[in-house]
Amino acid sequence: MNKMRISLIPLVLGLAALASAAWGAESVMSLISNGEAVQKEVVDTKAAMEASEKKNHDLAAEGNKLTSDQKQLQADVAAWQKENDELTQRVNDNKANCGPDKKLNTDQYNACKAQVAQLNSDIAKVNAENADLNKRNKDINERIPKYNDAIKGIGDEIKQGYAAYNAALKKEAAWLDQARTQMSSSAFASYGKKAGCPDVNKNAKTPEAMIQMSADVIACLKRVSAG
Repeated sequence: MNKMRISLIPLVLGLAALASAAWGAESVMSLISNGEAVQKEVVDTKAAMEASEKKNHDLAAEGNKLTSDQKQLQADVAAWQKENDELTQRVNDNKANCGPDKKLNTDQYNACKAQVAQLNSDIAKVNAENADLNKRNKDINERIPKYNDAIKGIGDEIKQGYAAYNAALKKEAAWLDQARTQMSSSAFASYGKKAGCPDVNKNAKTPEAMIQMSADVIACLKRVSAG
């Protein structure tokens, strides 16, 4: 009776297939981890860059507002000075015409009395305006040094923000190239199709499109990894 021989070839092939699958899963996980790190760097540097741009925009607006406020204050001070000079003249005229050394009849006395009442009202108004002008001047003088300090480093801050963001984008582009290499392979094709992966060979024409593609690829790779 002949002995039956059991071939070991299928078993060996099976082990080889398992080893290949394990290597692929490890590679996918590494790609996901690296992609998430790069994506975070892109998002963070983009946010920092946009914050610097907003700061610069706000400072430009504050500079324009300061200039406008200074001009308006100067105009208001000039108008107040004219009003004050005219009021001073009216006070002097009243003293000259209605002084205690003047012999006034009843009508003249009443007229002078009315003038004094109006002058006191106008003096109170001018004094209140003076207080407001001084308050506005104090406010502007406090804002100017703060503004000057704030704009000192904004130019370098914006340049550094752009440089950091562009460097992060280059890292993301390099990562996408790695993803394309793996996802375009025949070994990955069936997994990618099952997970609904995006077309990685489609060019991303803008940074925003590249950021979105990276996010889509990472999501796809996670679905592949989850099986």
